[in-house]
Amino acid sequence: MLKSITSRPVPFIIVHCLVWWAMTVIAKPVLDSYGDMIEVYAWSQHWLLGSNKHPQFLPWLAKIWFMAAPKSIASFYLLSAVNLAVALLGILALGRALKLGETQVLLAVALSALALPYLTLPGKLNMNAICLATWPWTAWAFVRAVSDPVRPRLFHAALFGLLAALSMLGKYYSIVLLIPLFGFTLMPRQLRLWKTAAPWLAIAVFLAALAPHLLWLADHREAIAYASDQGSGDDLGRAIYYIAKFALAPLFYWPLPLLLSGLLLASGPLLARFSRLLRWPRAMPLLGVVALGPWLTTFLFAVTGLVELSTPWAIPIGFAFTLYVVANAEPRLLEANGPRLMRAFHAFWLALLAGAIVVAALRAYTAETEYYTPEEEAAVAAVEHWQGGHDMPLSWVSSGNRAAYISFFAPGSIEALPGLPDSLPSYYPPRENWRAEAGLVYCSLQPSGNVDGTCLQDVRGWAEAAGMQAEEAVLTVKRSGLQFPLDVPFDLAVVYVWPK
Repeated sequence: MLKSITSRPVPFIIVHCLVWWAMTVIAKPVLDSYGDMIEVYAWSQHWLLGSNKHPQFLPWLAKIWFMAAPKSIASFYLLSAVNLAVALLGILALGRALKLGETQVLLAVALSALALPYLTLPGKLNMNAICLATWPWTAWAFVRAVSDPVRPRLFHAALFGLLAALSMLGKYYSIVLLIPLFGFTLMPRQLRLWKTAAPWLAIAVFLAALAPHLLWLADHREAIAYASDQGSGDDLGRAIYYIAKFALAPLFYWPLPLLLSGLLLASGPLLARFSRLLRWPRAMPLLGVVALGPWLTTFLFAVTGLVELSTPWAIPIGFAFTLYVVANAEPRLLEANGPRLMRAFHAFWLALLAGAIVVAALRAYTAETEYYTPEEEAAVAAVEHWQGGHDMPLSWVSSGNRAAYISFFAPGSIEALPGLPDSLPSYYPPRENWRAEAGLVYCSLQPSGNVDGTCLQDVRGWAEAAGMQAEEAVLTVKRSGLQFPLDVPFDLAVVYVWPK
C-alpha cells in the first residue's frame, strides 16, 4: 500500500499534505509570528473588494473556509494544507499539459514538496503562499489555451483569463507571471494565435473579473499608495544587494531539490551535471518561459527601478523549476532513481513527524515566548471577565491584528476592527452604531510584569472624550496541557468600553 501511495501522484499529494499538516500543528501550536494569517482572518470578516495593502482573494477563501470549519489553529493550518495540495496538484497538471512523462511529473511534484516554499513556508498562509496555488493553475490554463484544438482552446482561454484575474486578486505581484506568458504569444511562431478568438476571449474575461476591484481602486488611493511604495528604493548599494540576494533565491529556497537532481538525475562531473539539468529546453520553449519568465521579469523590474526587491517574492516564482529540471534529466537515471526517491518519502514523512515532536519539546522546555503566548486563553478570559459583571454582549474589539486574535478565538461573535470604531479606514465598512454597543480595546499581551500602561491611559481618555464608560482590566493568562509543561504566565491588558 505504501508503495502504491508513492507511485501515484494524487495519493502521494494527499498523504504528503496530511503529514505536513500534522507536522505543522505539532511543532507550531500558534499562528505565524508576523501576524499575516490573523490579518487574513481580520479581512475575511467582510466581503471586502480591497484593503490598504493587498487584494482580497485569500481573505474571501478564508471567509468561505470558516463558514464551515471551526476557528482554531489546527483548522487554519488545515486550510494551509489545502492550499499546499492545490499548489502541488497544479504542478502535476502543468507537467501533464506540457506533455512530460508520468515519471517526470511525479518526480517533479516530489522534488517541489522538498523545496522550502512547499515545505516550511506554506505554514504562513499569506499573499505569497496563495500564489503557490494560483500560479501553476494559471500557467496550466495558458498552456492548454495555446496548444489545444479550437473548441477546448476557447474554454481554456476563458479559464486562463479567470485564473489570471484571481492570481492578480491574490497578489499584484502576479503580473510577473502574466507578462512572460503574454510575451510568448508575440513570438513569431505564436502570432497566429491573435488571429483566433482565444486571446481576445481571455482578455475580456480577465478584465471583466478584475473590473470590480479596478473600480474600487479608483476610489481608494491608499491601496495604490501601498503598491507604489514597493518601488520606492533606497540607495544604489541596497538595491544591488537585494538584486543579488534575489538572484540566489533558488539556491536557498530550492537547495534540496537541486542537490538531489544533481546527484540522481544526471551523470558526469558536477558542473556538467548541472549544465545539463539547467540547459534551455529547445524542444519545449514554453516550459522555459513558464519556469524562468517570472524570475527574469522580476529582475527586469528591479534593474529598471520599478520595484525594490523583497526576498519573499521569490517564494512562488519556482513553481515550474522542478518540471524544468526533470525535463532535462537523463532518461536512464530518471527511470532508475525516480522510484528510489519516491520510496524514500516513507522515511521522510516519519522524520517530519519525529522532527516536529522534537521541535515542540525544545520550544516547550526552553519557555519560548512565542510558543507560550496564550492568544486563545486571552480571548476566552477577556470575554468571561466582561460577562461576569455585564449583561450587554461585546460586539467589537479594536485594533489591528493582535485584537483580531480575540475575535478569532472568542466564544461568540465579536468583530475585530482595524482601528478605533470612530476612525476606521475607508476600505472598511463603517460601524455606525458603535456608541450603543459594548466593545473592547486590546492593549498588550506580554509576559507577566509587562503592561502597556500608556495604551490603557490613552484608551480611557478616548472613551471619555467619546462619552463612553471605560474600565481597565489586567488579566493573568497562561497556556496549559501536555504541550505546555512550564508555568509561563502572561498579562493581558484591555479596556472595556460601553455606553453610559
